[in-house]
Amino acid sequence: MALAATSAHAQGKIALDNYSVPPANQVLYGQAGLGGAAGSPVLNNSGWTIGFYYALGDVTANVAGDPSHVADPGTLGGGLAFATGAPGDLTAINAGNGYFVATGDGVINGWTSGSITVEIVAYNGGDYNSSPARGHSSAFTMTPAGTGTPTPAVASVMPGFSVFSVPEPSTFALAGLGAAALLAFRRKKQA
Repeated sequence: MALAATSAHAQGKIALDNYSVPPANQVLYGQAGLGGAAGSPVLNNSGWTIGFYYALGDVTANVAGDPSHVADPGTLGGGLAFATGAPGDLTAINAGNGYFVATGDGVINGWTSGSITVEIVAYNGGDYNSSPARGHSSAFTMTPAGTGTPTPAVASVMPGFSVFSVPEPSTFALAGLGAAALLAFRRKKQA
């Protein structure tokens, strides 16, 4: 009975911190028009939120590539799930210049030992999928800490990444109408 209770509450912890521990890779703007020039660091107090998707074990080989780095990591395979409902799972960027430090630990439910697969996300809206600018890191592995053990920071293993402006569907529709008009005009001119 005690064993069942222990495993039901098994969890690890990671620190959402890319500032305190080298190599401290930054979160950058991938293009102009989002508050800075291309490659500029995401700035403090600008409405950005940092969170993470994770899966127990090393599932990096099962996570599909995402060249745009804007797709929801939960749709890329590998069983990555958004971490919610625990202190430190989400944090506003509070170190500035592309760095972040959470005020609490990110909790890894169900973890007892071994590595986990993580993707860090950054977005500037109410949630990842509806944000006008968003991005995520490549999948990486790290080993969480248990109770009474110093919490490892994602900085030591997290690759740097950029966030991108995500065009609204109406933008795609207008572009499609413009292309159709050009084709129609070209056909008319050739006739």
